[in-house]
Amino acid sequence: MGQVITRKAGTDRILSIFAKTFAQATARGGDVQAITDARIGDLHTEVAEVEQQYSDARDTDAKLNVALKVRDAESDLEIGAVIDELWNCMGRPAQSVDYQLIVGGGRTDWTAGSPAIQPQLMTVLAANIRQTNHPKLQAKKEEWAHRIEVKAGAQDDAAKSASAAEVLVTTLGMRRRTLAYAAQVALTRLKRDFKNAGMTEAQVHEVIPDVPTSKAAVTPTPNPTPKTTPSDSSTPSDSTAPSTSPEESKTGGK
Repeated sequence: MGQVITRKAGTDRILSIFAKTFAQATARGGDVQAITDARIGDLHTEVAEVEQQYSDARDTDAKLNVALKVRDAESDLEIGAVIDELWNCMGRPAQSVDYQLIVGGGRTDWTAGSPAIQPQLMTVLAANIRQTNHPKLQAKKEEWAHRIEVKAGAQDDAAKSASAAEVLVTTLGMRRRTLAYAAQVALTRLKRDFKNAGMTEAQVHEVIPDVPTSKAAVTPTPNPTPKTTPSDSSTPSDSTAPSTSPEESKTGGK
């Protein structure tokens, strides 16, 4: 007997089977199409709308993440340039507390993290530059801080857009999962409708794809064969050994 896809199947698989069922029923026309429309028509319309929204949201999310990576790369270059200029202006010291108070461990402290968080780190870096009292940095510190803030603002805008797109993809994914559960139930009921209309099992699964439940083959474990030793097979046990010798049997014992 054919099987309707189970709830344990993934969301993508269930929705694919659901869409294929509707398409095949529509191609059949007649009573098959009418029964299908009555049972799953409205749900199919909702699923199709959410699937289009989900596809569009994923495309947008991918594009915005590319844009964020571009802004992140631009920020990384600007951070590196400002830090180099600042160090050169200080006379390229091998060690300097003033320098470390501004940039910490160097460029990677500000660029190695998440692109979504980096704009906030850059705001701190700009503030560190403005707050320095090193005499050689006073003339250009405002310019350096401003350059960092400009790049931080552009990256922050990109990060917010990418975050909003990711949230939309996530929430639409939750809707898809709920609709997949509803679609699986609807397919089960549609099969019952077809059977009630007089269709055979084979005819039903010409419309609703048959998805057999896979069952792992169980290999029976043979019973272990008792091991015997030569002594076991050739030497009688104590319980079967005669209690008297042949000579004793002949003489009746002594």
